[in-house]
Amino acid sequence: MNKKLILTKKDVLDFLATKKLMILATNGDHPWIASVFYSFDNDLNLYFISSPSTIHGKQMEKNKQVSVAIVDTNQKPSDVKRGLQIYGTVEKVSDVNKIRHAIRLWKDFLNVQRPDISLENMKKGLYKGRMYKLTPKKIKLFDQEKFNVPDGEEPILNL
Repeated sequence: MNKKLILTKKDVLDFLATKKLMILATNGDHPWIASVFYSFDNDLNLYFISSPSTIHGKQMEKNKQVSVAIVDTNQKPSDVKRGLQIYGTVEKVSDVNKIRHAIRLWKDFLNVQRPDISLENMKKGLYKGRMYKLTPKKIKLFDQEKFNVPDGEEPILNL
């Protein structure tokens, strides 16, 4: 008999630390998908920069519910499957100190050395991107090496 498998916050943090790009799914008049670079904090919140004028930016303004997939794009079909699926809510970060903190997290994690990506340039309209925070509600980790279970039976972390 299989003992109950449990997905922990540490499992998710360990996985997030190994990737840089997430696929973000939004919904408005129709579903939409976009690739964005992310960073994260110890509470499993994901941060990304995007322009509010994009299709996904406009959709997130109207519908805060989003889904995300994070995978190793170099996996082969014959490899052990590894990937993360997340459902949560997204919001544009508005507090000045939180924006500064999120930009620093994002730049440090992604090793971005661009001075044009700054709160000051965002405020002046010189940089169109805005910082968003995704708060996860449900996380599923596919890791066939760690969790040897049939597809669809992977453990889920509800937050």
